[in-house]
Amino acid sequence: MLPFMAACKTGTTSPTDTPTDSPAATDPGGGENPEIPEETQPETRAPLDLPNEKYSGYDFRIINVQQSAMTWVYTTITAEKDTGVEVEDAVYIRNRIVEDRFDINIKEIIENSVSSVQSKANKSIKAGADDYDLVMLAGAESTALAKNHLLADYSEIPYVDLNRPYWDQATRRDLSVGGRCYLMTGDFSMMHYGMTVAMFFNKKLINQLGLESPYNIINDGKWTYDKFYELASAAVADLNGDGKMDKNDRFGYLAITNIWAPALLASAGQQTVLKDENDLHYFGMDNENFITVFKKLTEMMHRGDMMFDADDAGNHRLQDIMFPGDQALFWSECVHWSTILRNMDADFGIIIHPKFDENQTGYLNFAGSPPSMCVPVTTRDFDRTGMILEALCYESTDTVIKAYYDVLLKTKISRDNESEGMLDIMFQNKSYNIADTYYWGEIHGPMIALSKKSDPDIAAWIDKSKDKIEKAFQKVNDALGNK
Repeated sequence: MLPFMAACKTGTTSPTDTPTDSPAATDPGGGENPEIPEETQPETRAPLDLPNEKYSGYDFRIINVQQSAMTWVYTTITAEKDTGVEVEDAVYIRNRIVEDRFDINIKEIIENSVSSVQSKANKSIKAGADDYDLVMLAGAESTALAKNHLLADYSEIPYVDLNRPYWDQATRRDLSVGGRCYLMTGDFSMMHYGMTVAMFFNKKLINQLGLESPYNIINDGKWTYDKFYELASAAVADLNGDGKMDKNDRFGYLAITNIWAPALLASAGQQTVLKDENDLHYFGMDNENFITVFKKLTEMMHRGDMMFDADDAGNHRLQDIMFPGDQALFWSECVHWSTILRNMDADFGIIIHPKFDENQTGYLNFAGSPPSMCVPVTTRDFDRTGMILEALCYESTDTVIKAYYDVLLKTKISRDNESEGMLDIMFQNKSYNIADTYYWGEIHGPMIALSKKSDPDIAAWIDKSKDKIEKAFQKVNDALGNK
């Protein structure tokens, strides 16, 4: 697993942005190219050590968005008994364990949209009200509350031990600012697993086209931009023979720009925003490494008819038809979206995204901005909140996460042992996009627009935008890291 580069309450260094051997940044973990494990062995967990407190039937109130509003992740945090659905039954068991331990009731307040959750939480906390113990918010929305000093710093909440593995260490490393953790997620929520972006490949097409298995390429350390393009371009075909490539034909790669651009930049070791020794944001794009990788990525994606961007075609859910219909060799999407592939006729595999070249020392994987477990600053009893959150995350690992990760993802969706191993590597080596969470307007959105061009003048955009972006960094660093 990647080491901490920005651990809360510690001043550590940023990812390497000037490697000596490759235009792409080296693996911050410095690891070797991992072999795909056949089986993941369970680890012995240290017992949970919390006071024996009882709270006389207290309602622990969690405001959350309904599942239909965030279909790309699994938002469920409460469930009825004996539903017959493994994950929901595990949620029920987990909640009962914690409720019985503390004599509380976990009460979920459901809103119909993310914006509604944000609006109600913002209004309540600003008014000094104690309406919610926990606010479940998407990353970008939670930063708005954090910058207005409406969220508590997790590293100061009693009884929360962020060193424990049931707290998402990638969130802690990547999304802390100045050693403070206002945005956190843990095993209580399955959303950070679902937001991790995977690459799927069609095994039927691999065999029909006589191509090498991506699993073998990955194990040999040769899964690179060039190798990916070689395989993907071999799959392109004008299926109906009308002389034009559109949604009726077959492509090498299928995705939407908001997925493929950040995912493939991250897999090449590149980040638009880096952190200094004080865990504060600074500019990560004004170097030859980033420019070289960005130029190669955009040129590769727009070379010939290799890629089909469903957003550019006007309907990003064309993916749901084209990949299961054998119209793409590779497809990048959130892991949770793979639930649509349960009934796919052709076998498929799950892999990590390619690295830049063979000089890069390991595989990295992108996870979209994670929905966070936000604690309001108006909380009346932080001891109580800390104990309950610690227990909820701890008790989730062997119940909810086991059901979601081992049963749903590994057994019902993935179809081979190699995919199971890939999921392990993917989750252990994921990184979050700081710009996606904190600087959508200044960096993430413009980068997405640039990557839609086959030959973008990225250097000119960097030069033009740097002053504005650095001012945005200063505002975030001052608001969150220098209090």
